[in-house]
Amino acid sequence: MSSGKSIYDIMAGLEPLVERRNELPLAEFNEAHYAIKMVSKAVTANIKTIDPEVRVTLCDWQDKLMERAIQAPRSYEAKNVYTPAIHAYRRWKNVELMKDKGLAGYLLAKKIQGQATMYFCTKAEDYPYLSDLPDMQLLFSDEKSGLPEVYYEHLLRDYQKMDVLVLHGMYIETIPYLNEYRKLRPDGKVYCGLDMNSWWMQTTIWDNPQVHQFFNQCDFVATSCRMLRDALNRNPSVNFSCRFLPNGFYNSTGSKVTADSKVKENTILTVGRIGTPQKNNDEMLIAFARVAHKLPNWKLKLVGTIEPEYNSTINEYFSLVPSLKDRVIFTGPIFDKAKLSEEYAKAKIFILSSTEEGGTPNVYAEALFHGCMFITSSIDGADDITNFNELGYKYKIGDTAALEKVMVKLCNNATQADFDVHIPKALDYANRYFDWGTNIDKLALELFG
Repeated sequence: MSSGKSIYDIMAGLEPLVERRNELPLAEFNEAHYAIKMVSKAVTANIKTIDPEVRVTLCDWQDKLMERAIQAPRSYEAKNVYTPAIHAYRRWKNVELMKDKGLAGYLLAKKIQGQATMYFCTKAEDYPYLSDLPDMQLLFSDEKSGLPEVYYEHLLRDYQKMDVLVLHGMYIETIPYLNEYRKLRPDGKVYCGLDMNSWWMQTTIWDNPQVHQFFNQCDFVATSCRMLRDALNRNPSVNFSCRFLPNGFYNSTGSKVTADSKVKENTILTVGRIGTPQKNNDEMLIAFARVAHKLPNWKLKLVGTIEPEYNSTINEYFSLVPSLKDRVIFTGPIFDKAKLSEEYAKAKIFILSSTEEGGTPNVYAEALFHGCMFITSSIDGADDITNFNELGYKYKIGDTAALEKVMVKLCNNATQADFDVHIPKALDYANRYFDWGTNIDKLALELFG
């Protein structure tokens, strides 16, 4: 594999196998899967002399093959999984237990029959979501946040238990911590989920020796949208193969998840921190006000904690369009997961007007499993969210006129008959890419397979 030509020849032979991956006999499939993995490693090791588009293709192939690879039954040796809050040496928040920050390590530990631990946290009463995660262990500390000594003292004391390290992003604090972990546990497994967006990717100095060392010490690196995955693999200064592992849905309460056209109402829903600059809620509010007369039977519902300073914006909005007071609904936060599930189930359309997100946001997977259609701004994960316009539409951030058009278009194509066609497509897509159980199977196989 020393020349580009030999790699291209190998890839030409492997491409038909990728296309026929679901039809191949198991032995032939396993051989192709292994060959692609080895070629990908060779390409990354020589990325400065090979067209990076080769790596883009190979990583896409690996992600596609994983869909079948995880179907084979496997058993794993029990390992302990640790998820530290390294960034700024802060404490984990309750809400992060039910996001990728907590679920990746928790569900991986359950898969391999080990113990999941998150550190550090404030005090037990600050984590009501812990009741939905049996066997999750939280480590508490009375020390002030921002003190690295707390983390390093724990590492030196407990490193023998830390078989798997789950990191979320590469930060100034993460780099030296991983260096110390590797000195103590060269045999440990490290997964780094890149909780990143385009700005983060473009401002990182990827050929920095410390950055290279960090990723050389990771066993598996993934991002939560394919656009970022491909952009990283296209960069010859990136010294790792980036894969696709999006934020998934985990039904922690076991309550019924309903995706039924018969219960859908004429509601456009968003869920998140209402009023933050990142969520850009003004854009959806303005667009809805401008098209409300064309959609007389529709409501816009915003679920989530409202930033205090945003209340003046809400008051001004209703003073300008008082006729919408009954049609634009601010519910505040809904912490009861079962009740929140009911909101997703009733909504026909889920909308994101964000200026940026770290790949695919957590709320997307929840809406997808409830059979929603989607409107999204042109954030990094927009094509993953709409599955390239099969499940909804995207518009350019800041183009309110374009948002108005897609809002009217999608609402007019959201009948019960439309949802009878849409929901099976949405659920198939959800189960393939946005189910935490499926994604943990992929992660476990990458780390231990």
